[in-house]
Amino acid sequence: MSGAVRDRIEDESSLVAAARRGDESAFAELWSMARRPAFGVCYHLTGNRADALDALQDTQFAAWRNLPGFQGRSPFRAWVLAIARNASHSVIRRRPPLGAHVAEVAEELLVADPFEDSVARLADLRRALAGLPASHREALLLWAGGLTYEQVALSLGVPLNTVRTWIHRARGRLRTGLADG
Repeated sequence: MSGAVRDRIEDESSLVAAARRGDESAFAELWSMARRPAFGVCYHLTGNRADALDALQDTQFAAWRNLPGFQGRSPFRAWVLAIARNASHSVIRRRPPLGAHVAEVAEELLVADPFEDSVARLADLRRALAGLPASHREALLLWAGGLTYEQVALSLGVPLNTVRTWIHRARGRLRTGLADG
């Protein structure tokens, strides 16, 4: 293990210890490293910004509340991404049936914006992700968020080789879907 990696792990461990003692600034620093990838997982699983923000807020609250139970067997960020996945599923279960349609219409209206090309590429990516089987999409998003294959397998409760297969297939389908789009 390199010195830089060892220092990062020790820094994270000391921040976790301080946050467990109630140090909100230590938790804020930990959260700042995990917030963006957690939002990405929430956004791609829920399919819209409003639900993603709800899931992200639930994630942050759950991470703070459950910090004493964090074992430190994986990086804090990996733990947060697993919480984000669960929070996203909870938001989806609470969603009214027509909520997804409103988000799709709002997204289509955004395409007329001056940033049309960027938005269109993002919309294409979202459609390609939505076309993946849920298990493949979740595995890919967790992996893209920084989890190792092993951490994704633990988070999803499936064998390591299954995760590798899902991610490989998801990446292939995304390449094909984006090339055709």
